[in-house]
Order: sequence, then C-alpha cells, then structure tokens
Amino acid sequence: MFVRPCEGRITSRFSPMRKNPVTGEWKAHTGVDFGNDGSSIVKASENGIVTRATVIGGYGNAVTIAHVLNGKRYETLYAHLHTITIKSGQVVKQGQQIGIKGTTGNSTGIHLHFEMHIPEYAPGQPYAVDPLHYIYDPEVVIIQQLLGTLGYHIVVDGIAGTETETVIKAFQQAHSLTADGIVGENTLAALNHAVLLKKEESSVAEQKLTPGQEIIRQEAMRLKITDGNDPFKSVNQFYSWAVALPLAQKMEELEKRITQLEQNQK
Repeated sequence: MFVRPCEGRITSRFSPMRKNPVTGEWKAHTGVDFGNDGSSIVKASENGIVTRATVIGGYGNAVTIAHVLNGKRYETLYAHLHTITIKSGQVVKQGQQIGIKGTTGNSTGIHLHFEMHIPEYAPGQPYAVDPLHYIYDPEVVIIQQLLGTLGYHIVVDGIAGTETETVIKAFQQAHSLTADGIVGENTLAALNHAVLLKKEESSVAEQKLTPGQEIIRQEAMRLKITDGNDPFKSVNQFYSWAVALPLAQKMEELEKRITQLEQNQK
C-alpha cells in the first residue's frame, strides 16, 4: 500500500487541465503537489527499485521508483528535489529518505511534485493516474470516519478514491458548500460542526427519566394531557398544565364573583 511521500498540504491536485504557473499554458497536471510546510524530507511511497535519480527535463532533480504490488507494476516519480540522496538501481524501502524538497526545474517555489504511473513512467505521461486514489492517508481515515458518523455509507480505507470524493460532494451539497470533493478548511469545519450536533442529539436521546419523572409522565397520559411519546416533553407539558390549571380555576372564580356583584347592583 502506497503512503504519502512527504509532509505538507496539497497545493495542486491531479487534473486533466490546469494553467501551468510557469508557462501559463493550459495542460494536464499529471501529479499532486505537496507544499513546503512540514518536514522537507521526501520518502519512498512504497518498496521498490530506483530506476532514475537524475535531472529529468522540467522536473529538475527527480527520482523514479519501480514497484510491484500483488503482481501489478507501478512507477512513482518525485520531482523538483533540492538534493537526491539515493542512486539509480538502489533497492529502497517504504518510508526511506530519497531526497529533499526543492524548486529545481520548472518550479515557482519549494514543493514536491509526485506522480504515479501504471505500469510505468514514459515521456508525455501516458500512463499517469491520480496518486491520491492509491495513497493511504491517515487524514483521509479521519474524514471518512466523520462522514460515517453522519450516516453516510463509506468505506474507511484511508484512500481518497472516487467513492470518497462522491460522498464528500454529497455532504458539501447538503451544506451549501462548493461541491468539489475536496476537504478544505470550510468543509472540515462544517464536518466537525455537523458531527458535534449529531453527538449532542444522541446524548439528549440517551437521557432517561428519573423514577419521579416517569410517574409524572404516566399521570400526564392518564389525564390525556399528552400521548407520552416524547418522555421529556410529556413531563414539561404536565408541569405547564399543573401551573395553568390553578390560574384558570382562580379566573373562573373571579368571573363568577364579578357576575354576582353586577347582578346585586341591578
């Protein structure tokens, strides 16, 4: 299972069409960019053999690693590195350092451009796939768990695949957010708020009446003040009735006295 190759927020995603920040040209962005925040260390996303560790055109200092998982071939690419710390032909383990984030090649700032190809990397990136559909990410697990708490049917596997994106879009639409399938600050805040409300509702629902309140509920049902379906509401309705009844009786007595006085004066 592939893992994140470095720390840092995602600054640009895999896209069939994006305006290149260097050339201004509209073209496919065949990888994912991780920003300069967090550690600058770049690690192998999975066990494999280094196939390139050199300058590759606009990628600048770059590394490619070939992997075989369950009999299937993959090749990952790590670009714009400041330094490369492994050599071509070297066997690497998942999580092993292979370089340091940089801004070599066609780059506007320090970051890691990460690509995944099935079965292999080739010029023109004909076999590029969205890396996020294959990377296990603990942060995605948290998002999936939050969505599951809210009742969405979702597999908690830590991979931001198309199914997870679809569920995120459904949540965003339900909360009047931009439905792009990306969990940014606004979506994350809305998720946490919705889960908090859900927990509060569950907490109220789990509360039970005290023995005394249960007696009051049964009395309210006997007097047909309430149907008793909502226990706490039934108790409150009984208290309201108990307070209102004496007042109503006093008003009735006062009205009778006024009527009697009026009759005596005639």
